[in-house]
Amino acid sequence: MIETTSSTSPTVRCPMCLSRVALDTGQLWVLDGKTGMHRPLDLPSGINPDQKRRRLRLAKVRCPNQIGEYPEHYLPYHYVDQAEEPVVIAMVGASASGKTHLLAAMIGKIHEQGLRGFGLSVSPLDIAEYEHFTSTHVRPFLMGNAVLLRTNHDVWEFVIGLTVEDTDDADSPPRAVVFFDISGDGMSVTSHIAKHAFFDVVDGFIFVVSPEDLERDDSAAAFSAVLDLVKDKEDKAAVVVLAKADQCRFDYPVDRWLREEEPTLDPARIREESRDIYSYIVGKDKGAGYLRPWTEVGRVALHAASATGAPSSDDDTSRYARPVRPRRTVQPFLSLMAMTGVKKGAEAGKVGD
Repeated sequence: MIETTSSTSPTVRCPMCLSRVALDTGQLWVLDGKTGMHRPLDLPSGINPDQKRRRLRLAKVRCPNQIGEYPEHYLPYHYVDQAEEPVVIAMVGASASGKTHLLAAMIGKIHEQGLRGFGLSVSPLDIAEYEHFTSTHVRPFLMGNAVLLRTNHDVWEFVIGLTVEDTDDADSPPRAVVFFDISGDGMSVTSHIAKHAFFDVVDGFIFVVSPEDLERDDSAAAFSAVLDLVKDKEDKAAVVVLAKADQCRFDYPVDRWLREEEPTLDPARIREESRDIYSYIVGKDKGAGYLRPWTEVGRVALHAASATGAPSSDDDTSRYARPVRPRRTVQPFLSLMAMTGVKKGAEAGKVGD
């Protein structure tokens, strides 16, 4: 719920430091592309509504950072002006599970295809941050076949934000949806997770496991560390993604779902896939640890996806051997939008039940 301060100004909670942030249109900021520093945003007294709307797309609100636990930081204007609390999503997985590539492919395919056919409108929450993510992750990966660097261990801010609106429900306000992609190596240490405040306000998870993870003894440590820390898991939503599924594309039942590339919000189909992927993971010697979300999180779906469709080249580890061809990377996003309540309706309400 959106809270109010003593002056009745609505506030949202900063996912980085948990401070309550009020929208003060008299103190807005903008990132200076030349210096990389924030400067006050100029909104002249004679500005018309269209001009103001255009400038606000780039506007930032400085977080009060009430106890100074984190460096100075800013939130997108449209994160703070929400009618409902934003949705916070955490990417969880081992360092080589494919989280970063999955997120890049997901954002790229959403941008390319749109989700109007599913009653969802998706747009950048912050244009500058969106362009930075697409120029450093999406385009090099999808257009240049580049192998992306693993997540920096010190990352504590969300990597990308979207504004998502349910176009089938006129009474449903747009929602800010932000993604945190934290280093898998760090997440295997509970003390490291505790440093990240967003885990206290997380709404949903994308748990990522690869076929290689299912062969290793300690790869599920990231899953366990997060689940041991997060409270009220029964009120959360999660998708468990069997990533790099191209590596087991000849294995039943993974082969079946990789062929079914069209995403869906049909709860029966999602339930059927979840059962199949569950049976595949549980059949692996090291699979049990990856299924904790299934028993501990309130609403859960399991999906197979491949961000690349092919392994990296043996000769050039900076590039993939063939042009990348993401498969089913939008499906986890759709399921999560239904399970976190961004997508309304009776059918959406059955996803992950």
